[in-house]
Amino acid sequence: MAERAVHAYAAASPHYGGVVPEHLELNMAHTCREIVRLYVRLVRERRDPREDELRLFAERGADRGAERLPVAELLQAYFFIAEAIWAELSDVSADLPAEAAGTLFRCIHRVAHAGVQAHQEETEAAHGEEREAMRDVVRALVAGEPAAELAARFEIRLADAYGILALRLAAHPTEAVEDTVGRRLAGHRKVHRLIQHLRRELPDALAALDPGGGLVLAPSTSDPAAIRAVLPKLQRATGIAITAGYAYAPTVADIPTAANQARKLLELTREPGEVAVLEDRLFEYQIAHDSEARPRLASIAARLREEPELLTTITTYFATDFHRRETARRLHVHPNTVDNRLSRITTLTGANPRTAQGLLVLGAALSLATAATTPTPAPIPSC
Repeated sequence: MAERAVHAYAAASPHYGGVVPEHLELNMAHTCREIVRLYVRLVRERRDPREDELRLFAERGADRGAERLPVAELLQAYFFIAEAIWAELSDVSADLPAEAAGTLFRCIHRVAHAGVQAHQEETEAAHGEEREAMRDVVRALVAGEPAAELAARFEIRLADAYGILALRLAAHPTEAVEDTVGRRLAGHRKVHRLIQHLRRELPDALAALDPGGGLVLAPSTSDPAAIRAVLPKLQRATGIAITAGYAYAPTVADIPTAANQARKLLELTREPGEVAVLEDRLFEYQIAHDSEARPRLASIAARLREEPELLTTITTYFATDFHRRETARRLHVHPNTVDNRLSRITTLTGANPRTAQGLLVLGAALSLATAATTPTPAPIPSC
């Protein structure tokens, strides 16, 4: 039975092409013999397997997980073993009792469950170690520290250049639960699903993400259009609203500067699915830098926020490229009302929106206020 199961598995598996290697002859054949012995005991004693009788199969499942054997291959082996046992029983007797089949199904079910569960735990542990190693590599690169040795230890390939993505991830509906453990698990699943799709769309990308966001380093991605094409795919595949800031690091030494730039650009983004790049955000990016003028611009924005009617008017005035009548049409008011409000804005802020200087000041204040209300991107996750 063991020989029959091993050869049938090797013939069906694309990994072996019908050739039975020594390790398969030793491991799978032994597993098959142990399953047969367990089955015979269960039939004789009319019972189900005990936990201690499943320990060997759990150990074998963990071993296969450590070897990165796909879990589908592990299940395939169990099914071939079950078929071999059933074929032998059928050869012995053409009139088998239903109890024999029922016991075999329960035996294989318990054995497979023990093996697959152990395989999954081992695989998750390996993936967890790999993810943590990847985070450590990203942290080192962003900090400007040597990362080659650490990457080589975990067989992570480093590129000569990277496109840096700072991501902000919206909450998934499954995270909207009061249970802390449930929320944490939902966030973990969200990040795991996103990383899986990232690897398909951006091969060899390095990710350091948590449920709120983080950094992705995409090898040699110098064209932001490529990132803009990927982001909608990620959103559709994961059901997560994603916003990004992007910068390019032409060398590994440029990664810290590019990562800082990508994070600052993310602060300027407004809409899910948007990828902010410096060329499109020159004015806002410069205004967002700290200076002595920043508190004064912030005070102008604060005064406008206290007068929602005036804030809406000046925002619309900018959106219409300073067309007074179009502003009035969008606000459903008379053009003279727009004039009155612009005069009130001058009195309130000291910046006259009818002059070039006043428009520059008001535009800077509004841009700064928008950046200030955008959620700050998360730092690189530590766990």
